[in-house]
Amino acid sequence: MVYKDFTSLSAKALLTLIFAGSILLAGCKSQEVQTHWSAEPVLVDGKMPEWEGVPTTYFEDSGVLLGLCNDSENLYVLFRFNDPKWARAIRMGGLTLWLDNSGKKKKDFGIRYTGGPPLLQMQRPGMTGEGGFWESLTPEQRERLMQRRARADQITVILKKGDQAINIPADGSSGPAVSFATPQDIYTYEFRVPLKKSDVFDYGIGAEPGQTISLGLEWGGIRMGDRQRGGGRGGMGGGRRGGSGSGGSRGGSRMQPPKKQEIWVKTQLASAPELKELK
Repeated sequence: MVYKDFTSLSAKALLTLIFAGSILLAGCKSQEVQTHWSAEPVLVDGKMPEWEGVPTTYFEDSGVLLGLCNDSENLYVLFRFNDPKWARAIRMGGLTLWLDNSGKKKKDFGIRYTGGPPLLQMQRPGMTGEGGFWESLTPEQRERLMQRRARADQITVILKKGDQAINIPADGSSGPAVSFATPQDIYTYEFRVPLKKSDVFDYGIGAEPGQTISLGLEWGGIRMGDRQRGGGRGGMGGGRRGGSGSGGSRGGSRMQPPKKQEIWVKTQLASAPELKELK
């Protein structure tokens, strides 16, 4: 996987350089990235003020930008890109954040978000080429997308490799929070995940500052119905209608879903500066 850490650049200047293709990156086998200590809680609104000065990592193969920070209670994840096909893929199949407190790549705890650009914005000419996004979908896909639009204020907590999938509000009232915005016309997704469970909510990483964890992001390549309503049962009628849908794709009248993307990093959660000085 190709990536590089960047510091001392404003978010706008950094993204301008990255998405203009003017930064050359070198390959690196290591997947360890830096997590920044946040002195104040980060407001999860998809906007950038709290991320100024936070080190970020650019993944050249996927064209996405990742930022990580934490305080004593939460991990905050910033995920950004400017490719509309990724926004469409996330709107249709979701963006899943996997968290493994063992530092491996287990998928026993994940948070899936299927929000993003409004449906009307995704239909604008130029976002999907000839015919537009809406015209490229089957009737079943249109119905499912409208249903997901109605659930845009929810996220899905995935437990035990998809054996359990629980819908909760995206506003953080049950612990995790997710938000989307487009500052500087960049698709921006922001997550907040509690480090530990509490008496109020049941969903946390099970980690503490200073601990090393693994984090994965997965999007694209997921059929409209896969793992959205039953936690891994791959349903919503996709299998029964696969023949006609596949035929349409072979004929060129339907869009092929983007290839599945998955990136994993290992990071040591930051500790408060005063705690470091005492060690």
